[in-house]
Amino acid sequence: MAGIPDETIQEIRERCNIVDVVGGFVQLRRAGANSFKGLCPFHQEKTPSFFVDGARQSYHCFGCGKGGDVFRFFMDKENLPFVEAVKLLAGRAGVIIPENASGDPAESRKRAGERERIYQINAELCSLFRKILRDNPQGRVAQYLKKRGLPQETVDLFKIGAAPENWTTGVDYLRGLGFRDDEMVAAGVALRGHKDPSRVFDLFRDRLVFTIENEISRPIGFSARSLEANPEDGRKYVNSPETPIFKKSRNLYALSLARQAIGRHNMAILCEGQMDAIAFHRAGFACAVAPLGSAFTPEQAQILKRYTRSVVLAFDADSAGEKAFLRAAEILLPLSMGLKVMRIPGGKDPDELFRNGGADAVAEAVTSAAPWLDVLVEALRRRYDFSSPVGRGEAAGVVASYLEKVPDQVELEVYVSESARLLQVSENAVYSKLSGRRAQSTRRERFADAPPPEVAPKRKKYPAAMLTLLELALSSSDAARKIAEMLPPEELGNSDPVARAINFSVNAALNGESETAVEEIQKLLVEEPTPEISRILVEHVSFADAGRAVEECVADFRRSVRQEKRRGLTRKLALCRDESERNALLLEIQKL
Repeated sequence: MAGIPDETIQEIRERCNIVDVVGGFVQLRRAGANSFKGLCPFHQEKTPSFFVDGARQSYHCFGCGKGGDVFRFFMDKENLPFVEAVKLLAGRAGVIIPENASGDPAESRKRAGERERIYQINAELCSLFRKILRDNPQGRVAQYLKKRGLPQETVDLFKIGAAPENWTTGVDYLRGLGFRDDEMVAAGVALRGHKDPSRVFDLFRDRLVFTIENEISRPIGFSARSLEANPEDGRKYVNSPETPIFKKSRNLYALSLARQAIGRHNMAILCEGQMDAIAFHRAGFACAVAPLGSAFTPEQAQILKRYTRSVVLAFDADSAGEKAFLRAAEILLPLSMGLKVMRIPGGKDPDELFRNGGADAVAEAVTSAAPWLDVLVEALRRRYDFSSPVGRGEAAGVVASYLEKVPDQVELEVYVSESARLLQVSENAVYSKLSGRRAQSTRRERFADAPPPEVAPKRKKYPAAMLTLLELALSSSDAARKIAEMLPPEELGNSDPVARAINFSVNAALNGESETAVEEIQKLLVEEPTPEISRILVEHVSFADAGRAVEECVADFRRSVRQEKRRGLTRKLALCRDESERNALLLEIQKL
């Protein structure tokens, strides 16, 4: 499936108990021997209608209909495609996914093993840095953190540590754990000497260390801050280089801690640095993240879009902060992201605001965040003379350059209206500044008749007998075999998910492998979510007389098939004008 070996997917499925995985998002209460219930994470509700079945490793919400296995849950909860869900769960379970599965398997396993060794090196070094900090409460790093007011629980939560003062402490520690020098260099935690390549020494030395984790909380790199005013190498920060597991542009600091909070707050706060992100978390806004030592990237924007459509920018109120805001707007607007800008009184950064004003001051700043368009026009007022037609026209041109990045027509019209109000010009004047093709398209669409709304396709309504046949097939292998005797596969068909699920169950029973039926059905639900099937998986219906129930259901199923055929023929008959064809249809209806 999607280039990942089936055995790898199955291993991940077996290692990721759905009760534990879902329990990380939902407070579950026992509702039976292997059944648990809680409030659905996919829609608002006050009475629990969300059930997780530990025996069949499935979930189903009786309110919104979502259901499936652990992969389907991650796909729905994190808005991920299947492959990304598999990768995240693989990292959680410690399963190595072979790279380029379609190529040389041995080479793929080798590369996957190398990546796993890099993960392990980062994890071990993270533990070392944290231990050094704990064991040296009077050290410079510990005293700095104390001065900044960071409590121990925050230091532990963010896995903050201290790099050793010696040149080879980290290297020697990792060698003692069995890691080779070339592995440490590949992991980006060690460097080779320029004059003597056989000499290997630590990249991080005598610095405050922030651990960088991926989305599932595995350490993938570090950002180390010097506490000296003028460090020897002239660099305030030393960051991990890019490695097979770490790409700066594709990760965000604190995202592993912020993912669930972003959903709760329905927004993400994007700030400039680690201490700012930590300050927001301490103030109750655990939805804060930060880029990794470089400008905000389109890849990072796509990551945020998986979790929310609303972003609050919390950049410094200086020229660099203004440039960062404008760059972020250029990236986020094409994604139809709601965008606001937090303006901190006195030009303080978020960390300073929290230390001086506490959580209330941070909450006030977040609540009063201004729409991006207001902030842009405010910045343009400082640059252009709004009292002159030329200055206002130039400002309108700058605004239009951002509006052109908005893909949605409704959003664009709202922004044009707001821009006209802020610039004190007409909407037509703003439209005139849009590029010719976009302006013409916009005007045509504004005055054209609105297209008819798209009608959502109706869901197939399954006969009750068909759903009961699936319940029977799953209830016992004897019932599944009786279905096989009474209902040939060609009569049941294989064109819809429920029919395929019944066939999976029947074939598994005939082959003496009934336990595999649920696994095959779960694969089906990954590709075709079907509420009727996920409901059956968590209900565990039992039958007093399964044999008789099969006979009755087969009869009811055949009756429902005949009724559906008769309805179709009757519709044909109503439209038919040919006499001989009408007679043929009438005869067929009579037979049914």
